[in-house]
Amino acid sequence: MFNSIVQAQCVNLKELEHLFIDLEYFKVQNKTFNVYRSRSFNQKNKKYLQLEEIKHCLLDIDKKNLKYIYLIGKNSMAHPEFNHILRFCLTFCPVTIFSDGTCINDKKSRFLKRVEEEGSNEIIFKIFINHYDEKINDEISGRGSFRKALHAITSLNKYGFNPILVIKTEKEKITDLKEGFSQLGQKFGFETEDINFSFIPYESSRNNEAEHNSEKLSFIDSMDFDCMHSRILSKTGIYNCPLLLNDYRGHSGATLKNFSKRCYLETEKCRSCLNYGKLIFVNSWV
Repeated sequence: MFNSIVQAQCVNLKELEHLFIDLEYFKVQNKTFNVYRSRSFNQKNKKYLQLEEIKHCLLDIDKKNLKYIYLIGKNSMAHPEFNHILRFCLTFCPVTIFSDGTCINDKKSRFLKRVEEEGSNEIIFKIFINHYDEKINDEISGRGSFRKALHAITSLNKYGFNPILVIKTEKEKITDLKEGFSQLGQKFGFETEDINFSFIPYESSRNNEAEHNSEKLSFIDSMDFDCMHSRILSKTGIYNCPLLLNDYRGHSGATLKNFSKRCYLETEKCRSCLNYGKLIFVNSWV
């Protein structure tokens, strides 16, 4: 045994090509907070990132280098100004919407298709779903989440969208999940290919830390991570990636004008990303 100082691996931003925008902001409220007061529009609207804030921040980045904008949030499509934000972002580049299926139905899908046809940039949907079996999925994501996600997928597919399934799982189960979702999609006329799957790894355990330090760090220069190409804009500032949202260790600045281009892989989530060895959230097919 010997004492040593261990420094987290440093990663630099190569180019800001992917911008995530977290539309939702939840402020922790006291249990005695007046419920009726919080239902007013002014109070309710404060938890969202405002359209004017997004416009102001996007003026600080180079539009030519931006490949995709991602709209994220637990229930981002319920934003009071969602349609205006979507149209504004589409003037920059293609937009990817992350959703668990909430607010997506036939009527909304038909409307979003018309919005997409207004310009030259496309709208891409990434739907969170964890398993092709309803019972197993609902045990992971909550009761009713499977049917909600499946209804969103079929509605989007009906109007010409090609949704991507975002699945949180282990490497060993990826092949089985692909086969299961392919069989499920055939029942509803939804043909799945490799492009329709986006896998998010589970967080690595501390028991694998020694293996991580000895084997992974020596190859980090040849690997690719989301934080090398993207940043996330939220109500509380700029963060390195969606996995580190609202984590002080992933905070890189206040605005897109003067954020840090350097980040350190010091969290458990960073280790799981490093062990996975691939891009997770960004669109990597181009």
